[in-house]
Amino acid sequence: MTFDARDPGTGEKAWARDPRLGALPPATLDPRLGLLVLAAHPDDETLGAGGLISASVAAERPVTVCVVTDGRASHAADLIDADELAGVRLEELRRAMRALGGPALEVLGYADGSLRENRAAVQAELALVIDSRPESVVVAPWRGDGHRDHRVLGEIAAELAAERGLVLWEYPIWMWHWADSAHPDVPWGRMRAVHLSAADRLAKRIALDSYVSQTTPRGSEPPQLDEGFLPCFRRPFETFTVASEPPSVAVERP
Repeated sequence: MTFDARDPGTGEKAWARDPRLGALPPATLDPRLGLLVLAAHPDDETLGAGGLISASVAAERPVTVCVVTDGRASHAADLIDADELAGVRLEELRRAMRALGGPALEVLGYADGSLRENRAAVQAELALVIDSRPESVVVAPWRGDGHRDHRVLGEIAAELAAERGLVLWEYPIWMWHWADSAHPDVPWGRMRAVHLSAADRLAKRIALDSYVSQTTPRGSEPPQLDEGFLPCFRRPFETFTVASEPPSVAVERP
């Protein structure tokens, strides 16, 4: 089964009706550790962990955001040149990071959609990134998210973290779209919440607003992130899975 981001999806109101979402156990970070947030595309880091990034920077915790692809495939080529789109998304990413307090930023620049084909090279580069920050919690896309780049990056992060004995947190993004609260692959037992201050929620909101290419229509195409989906990322908390075992999800978006 595949999912289409243009479909309406589940929506935040449906998720909020499940009392488990508002009662997730809290996730806490060891104050001695830094934070290394890995993202497959520009905007994933903000959607999944923007509040955590903002709070960690404000707490003077060492924070690095590493974005692996350039996001050039989010729109059809007849709407915008892929190289131009990659440049737009890089500038949006930089603006978003400023809104979140200015964490260190690394951009690896792989083509959007190419992580499976470049897995060995990506893993080698990320090993260097992680090894340069050995006292960090690794935060990465959830391996069950249903998007191929998210899955591959999540698998790489899980492998590298396990080899080094590092804590791994995984953030879902597209799960909120294709699943509902009764879906058997939603990892309720492993989900934890990071509650956000008003300041961190505002910083995340401003950072998300930086991604104009993703939140506004282009030509005949609706936004990639529309108002049916974005409320899932405006909650007063962010959600992470904390286990290291690989999920078994049969949903994937190319």
